[in-house]
Amino acid sequence: MTQHRLNKLPLRKTGFSLLLLVCLMLVALSGWSSLTHNGLTAEFDQQGHAYLDDTLVKAGAAFVVARALNAAISVLQSFTLTPFIGQVSLGEVLDPINDLVERFSWVMLAVTVAVGTQKLLLEIGVNIDLSLPLLIVLGLLLVSLWLRPAQGYRLAVLAYRLLLLCLLIRFAVPLACSIEEAVAAHFLAAQQTVAMEGLSTTQSEIVALAEADDLILSPKENLAKLQQSSARLVKYVISLMTLFLFEALLFPLLLFWGLLKILRFAVQLPPAPAYVSSREIN
Repeated sequence: MTQHRLNKLPLRKTGFSLLLLVCLMLVALSGWSSLTHNGLTAEFDQQGHAYLDDTLVKAGAAFVVARALNAAISVLQSFTLTPFIGQVSLGEVLDPINDLVERFSWVMLAVTVAVGTQKLLLEIGVNIDLSLPLLIVLGLLLVSLWLRPAQGYRLAVLAYRLLLLCLLIRFAVPLACSIEEAVAAHFLAAQQTVAMEGLSTTQSEIVALAEADDLILSPKENLAKLQQSSARLVKYVISLMTLFLFEALLFPLLLFWGLLKILRFAVQLPPAPAYVSSREIN
């Protein structure tokens, strides 16, 4: 049975060689772009672009709100109220809130940079021309068919790893964006919308207090409003920081770590053919 299979090897080699030659001609004539930019991949890429653009807009809007809040709170910190017998310095009262809002703006800036980096990686993966590496892969596979078994096996493994690297460069970021979009739509979007609307409303309330003419004339009432707005502000800021950090930093890093683990597993040496001895491989 083994001898019968060995007798068929030249025929199989010829058939695979012809197939690889056809693939080489197709890649040389059509190029990488024609192979990887079609109706299916175009929709895939557009979804990734749309998701990152939407996330970038939301993160930028949250950053702008945070800076506006920081400015309004800085104005309020210059006032001193006398709601009871003593005096209350709003600078001391609002200092922890101002620190939280300032850190929130840093977080949103980091989120914006992270999303922008993903967008840049997506552009690179979509537009980079990998025709030459793909031609090298096909050429290595073609040559490996006609070498001695051990040498051909090593060359085929090298081609296999190079092919996986090309696929990772092209499809890793669009795939990650599709998974992120699905997770965000099902688990994060509703909470983000509620928190953003609440933060915008709270920002309007604090800005109105900072611009109010009767801030000092009605200290007790305005201090109570400020305390309520501050409590809501803390709630919305912490919620948004958690959601955006998970969506734009933690989850993408987890996805890319998973993809690298899969790639590491995939590039392990496949089992050698029966006619290649372990001594020849080593």
